[in-house]
Amino acid sequence: MKNKVSIRALLLFLVVILGTAGLRAQTYYHHDRAWDFIMRGQVDSARSEIELQMKEPGSDKDPECWYLYGFVYKEMYKKYENTNTTSPYRLVAFNGFKTALSMDTVSARMQSTRDNLKYLAGRFYNDAVATLDTVNHQTAVSCYTLYRQAAILADPKIDIVKKDVEFYLALASTYNVIYSADKRKNAAYFDSTKNTYTRVLVWDPNSYTANYNLGLLYWNKGVDLMYDIDYDDSLDLVFTVQDKSVDLFKQSLPFAEKAYEMEPKREETLTVLSGIYYSLHDFEKSKKYQDMLDKLRSQPK
Repeated sequence: MKNKVSIRALLLFLVVILGTAGLRAQTYYHHDRAWDFIMRGQVDSARSEIELQMKEPGSDKDPECWYLYGFVYKEMYKKYENTNTTSPYRLVAFNGFKTALSMDTVSARMQSTRDNLKYLAGRFYNDAVATLDTVNHQTAVSCYTLYRQAAILADPKIDIVKKDVEFYLALASTYNVIYSADKRKNAAYFDSTKNTYTRVLVWDPNSYTANYNLGLLYWNKGVDLMYDIDYDDSLDLVFTVQDKSVDLFKQSLPFAEKAYEMEPKREETLTVLSGIYYSLHDFEKSKKYQDMLDKLRSQPK
């Protein structure tokens, strides 16, 4: 009797095991085929298979499936869109790897995911730099944002702030070029420039470039308003514009002074400080900085 029970139990156990194995094979059928196609370099077929796999119940909760999903689309990007700075395939790959990493617990696969994210981060960064100009700056911002996310996921210990400062200083300079080309038409870029330099100062309050350029930006804006005064306008309007100019001169001063504090022997800093104090009618301080500038210029190079 005991033998009969044991045999029956054994048969039941085998049925369960074989059934589970069959279920696993059925569930991962497209997953495995996708890998096979990847190994053969047939990325289009791999894409079709992984898309079918992701429709299988449970695949959206499986880091193994998400990892392969990201890998397939990374290969699609490399084959078809590696020069496309707004590549949809690259974005799909990034989201696939990001999702895989968020739910994975297998250390070897997690490291492989991070390696792939590092590759994508490098491509995002290169495209951010390549498109940082007066025409494509929005693409540059988008690429840098994705670079930042991918880089942190790839290496949580990365000093990303250093890259932030470098990129946004360059972005602020680009905005300022657009603004300066036509200050009336591109007036909105005054705020874009100001806000971007201010953002840099949140990360690095001692950035000479951000402090100096903010001081210069406010001062030039105040000077422009003064030059634009039409004295045929009403006195009230003239006084309003003058008050606004003075306010801009006052806003420029702390940034210029901070820049001077960091770099006391820079000609451009002394020039701006002398100009700001002159605009504020503090002629004594204006002369002080002008004399310092003249002395600096007279020194042998």
